[in-house]
Amino acid sequence: MPRSLWCGFLALGMSLAAAVYAAPLPPFSPVDITGKISEARWMPEQQVEAIPGMSGSAGHDRVFPAHFLIKLVGYTGIDAATAWQMTRLVDRYALGSGSEQTPPPFILLRIDHPDRENFRPGMTIRVTGYAISGDEGGTWTSHDRVDILSH
Repeated sequence: MPRSLWCGFLALGMSLAAAVYAAPLPPFSPVDITGKISEARWMPEQQVEAIPGMSGSAGHDRVFPAHFLIKLVGYTGIDAATAWQMTRLVDRYALGSGSEQTPPPFILLRIDHPDRENFRPGMTIRVTGYAISGDEGGTWTSHDRVDILSH
């Protein structure tokens, strides 16, 4: 195979891979979830510099707000497949392997909040309108409200 043809195939493959890599996450419809916090880890605001040559949000300087990573157990409001998908979008390694037919033992939520003391293990919360979106520059979440049902 002539070298120029081989280089052309390589360039085509790389451009297709870049297009897939830069694609935004598929839409994730808002859901309402209730459960008990088994773990609440607060993360401070983080500023991330642009990656030269990248499209989407990765090509721009951005700020990830202070947030909690909340492990929710005894959750209700979503089916097993949705629980797997949501948790993997927040942390793809959190659940390891398993079947989306069986509910995972927990769901991992990312909830933006500036006060590191706001959520604690043992609290029961209801998150209304929780949604996930993102692209090659990161994953972000939103919600309409969080109600603390018990401390």
